[in-house]
Amino acid sequence: AILARFLLACGSGIFAPHHKPITHISCKKATDSMAAIKRCASALRVAGVPEHFNAPFHLAKERGLYAKEGIDMVWKMEPKGTGAMAQLLEEGDADVAIMLSEGATAKAATGAPLKVVGTYVSSPLRWGVHVRNGAAIKSKEDLKGKVFGVSRMLSGSHLMAHLMAHQLGWDLAKDAPLKVVGSLDQARESMLKGDIDAWLWEKFTTKHLVDCGDFDIIGEVPTPWPCFLFLASEKAIAERPEELKRFIELTKPVCDEFKADEGGSTCKYVSKNHAMTEAEAAEWLEGTQWACAPEVASSTLKSTQEALVTIGQLDQVVPISQLVGSPCTIIE
Repeated sequence: AILARFLLACGSGIFAPHHKPITHISCKKATDSMAAIKRCASALRVAGVPEHFNAPFHLAKERGLYAKEGIDMVWKMEPKGTGAMAQLLEEGDADVAIMLSEGATAKAATGAPLKVVGTYVSSPLRWGVHVRNGAAIKSKEDLKGKVFGVSRMLSGSHLMAHLMAHQLGWDLAKDAPLKVVGSLDQARESMLKGDIDAWLWEKFTTKHLVDCGDFDIIGEVPTPWPCFLFLASEKAIAERPEELKRFIELTKPVCDEFKADEGGSTCKYVSKNHAMTEAEAAEWLEGTQWACAPEVASSTLKSTQEALVTIGQLDQVVPISQLVGSPCTIIE
């Protein structure tokens, strides 16, 4: 019965109700079926947003780098960002996610069964402050009292909107009210309908919406910490720490190659796949550094926690050791 359930889950169809009873299965078929079961059970499910930062994972998978090491990496695209990826991890639908540092820290620090297992991108993220094109809003200060769209509560768009509001000395609840709108496409619709007044998102990801005349960008809010961490479920950490480490290590050379941009290959790739010109891709690439290592700086986890406490998303800073899981090393 257990074997039947596994085969059904893996899509073999052998035990589907419409089939006649099976009286014989060849050794080869049995071996293939068991291999299918193993693949279903052992896939490393990696969640990430559909953005240019994550290209090295796709390139590494296309080249078979993970498969050669026995890692069946399955990419789970999540356009709604941090909050949605955290939900995938907590519900057991993903093993590890590439998540904004502030969101990853917030989830680990509030007692979710998730831990930081490494640093992916070590440079800051450049959050663009976007408004509807043609709006009377011309500066960040003009947004006081206006409605900020967010993908989900406790998402990066939420945290950074309130961090900006705090930097400007505003009352968060009164001067920076929030409205959940979902993905970037849904934010665009909400902005054009006038349901929200502002949207904070990585500025190069939204560049095509500025270029086409839907959005205007009136400022930036760079993160004062590295922008992306690896966050894994405690279950994955307990059951496959070495696989998590090897997955990160295998991706690192591709990150280095992507950064090198030999012959303009990276800028061409980003331009083709992420709605940027090659000049915009070059600007983005110049300011981006990949660490892609099973380690995290204590200063990253300390500064993100302090910011989260300041904007009321954490009650207090917790010991850094509580946020990190194997195979991650804490760098002082």
